[in-house]
Amino acid sequence: MKKNVKNKKVKNIIYKVIASISTLLVILFCFLIYKLNMLPFKYLIILYGFFFVICSLFNFFVFNNKVKSKIKLVVIILFLIIDLILGIGSKYLDDTIDFVGTFGENQEQSEGYYVKVLDKSSSEGINDLSGKVIGVYSSANNMNASSKLSEVISYEIKEYEDIEIMFIELMSESIDAVLVNDSILSLLEGELEHIDVSLKDVYNFSIVIKEVDIVKTVDVSTKKFNIYVAGGDSYGSIKKVTNTDVNMVISVDPVNHKLLLTSIPRDYYVNFPGQGENAYDKLTHAGYYGINESVLTVEKLLDIDINYYIKVNFSTVEGVIDAIGGVDVKVDKAFTASDGTYSYKKGVQHMNGKKALRFARERKAFTSGDIERVKNQQKVLSAIIDKVTSSTALITSYSKILDSVSKNFATNMKSEDISKLVKMQLNDMRGWSITSQNLVGTDLYTGTYTFPKSKLYVMKPKEDSVEKVREKIDKFFE
Repeated sequence: MKKNVKNKKVKNIIYKVIASISTLLVILFCFLIYKLNMLPFKYLIILYGFFFVICSLFNFFVFNNKVKSKIKLVVIILFLIIDLILGIGSKYLDDTIDFVGTFGENQEQSEGYYVKVLDKSSSEGINDLSGKVIGVYSSANNMNASSKLSEVISYEIKEYEDIEIMFIELMSESIDAVLVNDSILSLLEGELEHIDVSLKDVYNFSIVIKEVDIVKTVDVSTKKFNIYVAGGDSYGSIKKVTNTDVNMVISVDPVNHKLLLTSIPRDYYVNFPGQGENAYDKLTHAGYYGINESVLTVEKLLDIDINYYIKVNFSTVEGVIDAIGGVDVKVDKAFTASDGTYSYKKGVQHMNGKKALRFARERKAFTSGDIERVKNQQKVLSAIIDKVTSSTALITSYSKILDSVSKNFATNMKSEDISKLVKMQLNDMRGWSITSQNLVGTDLYTGTYTFPKSKLYVMKPKEDSVEKVREKIDKFFE
């Protein structure tokens, strides 16, 4: 008899400890929800009220000595189930708070440089090039990189104003190696693909570039604003300085839930304000000088203010689309990607991350080239927005989405701005009306500011196209 009484007392103590811990977990969860600051007030009150009632009721059963042990056991099991849910939820909330907390920070970017030799070269490491001749394309950034390399080994620099001649002399073994960056490597895969050269790395390093914040803050829940989306043409870290394969302005009307997507071809021949009045180049190369140069260039072209920017890359796009279970994209006409990876049938196609990215990047399969590509980029972005805002994808795939973008996403939007947008969306759960437009131009081959001696393909803007796009954006903001 005494043993049963003792066991009952021990059980009651254990039950009370579990109930107390569970109550603390509820308080912690509620605090994290409050700290995240994304749940509308009406939902916050309902949530807090629900937890208050549940905790009060459960604690009443556990701490009341008149309640039977079997009922207490059921309550404790329910408490443990809630503990499991709240434990997982608290982990997600804490990760989200850390992720959102990085928004608005000054972004440091790093420009990658590579010392490359011919595949057949006997050089295997940087020390093998000591005292040898290394070709460097003549630009301020590249010369800074060559100075940094000289801290590692002693070598002879040979400057080139014509990048094609530099690679021709490398192939003829007039020089022993070249110092190149990601932008030059992109050229070798694109406009300069006729230079059939096989290279290997013997050394690589990076130079940090710190951007000055150029945010133009507005109340994003009540005022219209512009976001510049820069899509880097690379995988991996978002901190890498890369050319911008995607250049899009999203004009947002938060009150009426309207979006206007304005796409600019990557090869659009425009002025880089930060480099001087005579610095004309294709828009994609603006990314080579940092995100600020891209923003200033787009502002001047469209005669608008860019309030915020979002920087993504190939890894971001693939990751988000796969995290939400793919997207449905309308294909206007059947085609096969120029690299032979995917074929697309006419009509609505369900695409995973890789297939959607290839669809958004393709231009050689179309007679209109870059014009068709920017339209397809808009379709993919619209499909992502539609999937996230009109289904349960955001909730059911939340942790996957967070994981996919945490290392491959940068923005100068503050966490407070993100909170306002999320609250606004959760408040009414309305869908968004999306309108698209894009700039057009004519084909031209010319030297550019970045590569003045190389005749590269650019798209010369049509003034009437630029004017129509400006007028539509102006009307959107009226």
